[in-house]
Amino acid sequence: MIPVRFGASMAPFRALVLFVAVILLYGVYQRVRSRREAQSQRRVPRRVGGVRRQPVVRFDRTLFRRLMGLLHICFPHVYSMESGLTLVLAILLMLRTKLTLKFAKLMGMNSKSLVQKDVKQFVFGVMDVVAYAIPSTVTSVGITYITSTLERRFRERLQNDLHRDYFKGHKVYDVVMNGSVDNPGHRLTNDVQRFCSELAGVLSAVVKPLIDIVVFSSALAKCGGRSSTTLMFSYYIFVAFLFRWLMPKFADMVAKSREKEGNLRMMHTQLIQHAEEVAFYRGAEVERGNANRMLNSFVHLERRIKRAKWFSSLLISILVKYGATCVGYTVCSLVVYRERNNLDAAALTELNVRSTQLYIPLSIAVGKLLSLHMKVSALCGSAHRVGELRDALAAFDRLSLDTNSNAVEVTDSNEIVFKDAAIVSPADQIIVTNFTTTFKPGNHVLLLGSNGSGKTALFRVLSGLWPLRGGSLQHPTDANMFFVTQRVYLPPGNLRTQLMYPALEKQEDPQTRELLDKKLLDLAEKVGLLSVVEREGGLDAEKEWSEVLSGGERQRVALVRAMYHQAMFLFLDECTSAISQDVELSLYKMLQRRGMTLITVSHREALKSLHHSIVNMDGMGGYSTYSIENSP
Repeated sequence: MIPVRFGASMAPFRALVLFVAVILLYGVYQRVRSRREAQSQRRVPRRVGGVRRQPVVRFDRTLFRRLMGLLHICFPHVYSMESGLTLVLAILLMLRTKLTLKFAKLMGMNSKSLVQKDVKQFVFGVMDVVAYAIPSTVTSVGITYITSTLERRFRERLQNDLHRDYFKGHKVYDVVMNGSVDNPGHRLTNDVQRFCSELAGVLSAVVKPLIDIVVFSSALAKCGGRSSTTLMFSYYIFVAFLFRWLMPKFADMVAKSREKEGNLRMMHTQLIQHAEEVAFYRGAEVERGNANRMLNSFVHLERRIKRAKWFSSLLISILVKYGATCVGYTVCSLVVYRERNNLDAAALTELNVRSTQLYIPLSIAVGKLLSLHMKVSALCGSAHRVGELRDALAAFDRLSLDTNSNAVEVTDSNEIVFKDAAIVSPADQIIVTNFTTTFKPGNHVLLLGSNGSGKTALFRVLSGLWPLRGGSLQHPTDANMFFVTQRVYLPPGNLRTQLMYPALEKQEDPQTRELLDKKLLDLAEKVGLLSVVEREGGLDAEKEWSEVLSGGERQRVALVRAMYHQAMFLFLDECTSAISQDVELSLYKMLQRRGMTLITVSHREALKSLHHSIVNMDGMGGYSTYSIENSP
């Protein structure tokens, strides 16, 4: 008798048990770590200025509301193009499933022909496979095309909706200054693109497996009875509960990763904008350290995500791919064993091949549904960031409606009248109280005061950036007020666009265009920009104007805009600080000769002689007004 070596035969089983135990312990560790991080983030206090740490992504009512809001934008109504494309996608997926069923039947018949040695039938079977391969290929290509088209349509709708809210009124300023939403530009572009791509991918990833499960389960039930499919689905239910217990929270990690990526990109954008200042300070090493810290933080989180994905893929491979295959072969063997006395060898071969061909795509379909948690988590992470931006924009709308403001716009008024006005910053810092004054046409006013005393705050209230907290305000329409700031914004476009901003360049007849160019060249000559126009190649030249023009030239461009729009009141906030004082005086006199009333913020004493009265802000909530003749 040959002795049985139980130690050697049990070694693979022990290794398998040890491996499974390690996997389970690692999954429990990841789960506990995610919960601890979520609890620690809930205990983080709010920071000053309204900026707070972003909450973790939770599968709660808020996330559901945000996701449904985004889906309503992507699918505006039942008869929309997106709904039609989704229906076409479902039809194509159903067609591909039917073709898969047909291929399974053909493969079973071909196997039967081989066993029966029927060459003629086998050749016809191969020809049938070739014939069905053409519609199968067309269907697969069509599914890919419809999916990419849906992604493009989703992004177009969602991006336009966000642009409509984001660029309404002064919301860009509100979002940036409030700071409650990090990297709004990154959310508007990258996060929207990823959400639309993930949504289009999830649609096909959900619809196709569901169709496959229904069709292939019915076919398997006909072949082997309902007991075979019951055994298979019982195994998958067990796997689903195991996944629910062990899988980490991908949505939270994805949202954090995209936030860190946005911060890193924003850091490089700001560095490009301030490259000259950094070079003067010799701050390259400091910026390199900052960039490396942000990069290391992003890479560390990405490493965690990759490990979590590796763990998920490992579980899916073991439990879904190979485990399901074992269950499938068991089911197929039971089906064949049950019919062993009723069918001959050829028929049993056909039954076995057909059952296997049906079970393999069914196993893949169920496996795809079980592995959808990563795609759904990524989709929820994107929905969290985009939905959070939409919530912030909606909050600014509610804030503007709830603000107790007594500001009154009088469209037929030619005066600006503050009466007992209370100006308070968004951070609830009192700037000035009981402010009463009148700005009349032809009466040029100079605003004086230390930094932070509230000079620019008056401009922000007049332009609508800040609400008036008390008192009343009367002012002309926006068309009769033009603001020129110290920092000049130069949008993409040609030089003509820079000089006309914010007016749009229209497609006009050559004669009208010639008159417009003549007017712009005349204004450019008055402020000393004609040489710049000639140097850069005319009004049609397109360049990176923020890099081409010097500080003084950019401020002269802003003065051309002011003269082009010819408003009744012109508000100048340190807008000539980069221009020499002798030229500055002549520019101010030219603006006055054109009939505009100047409300000026400046620290240069030479400008006093060009104004009639002074408003002095003391920075403590008070102010004083006096005429130039009575100035101390």
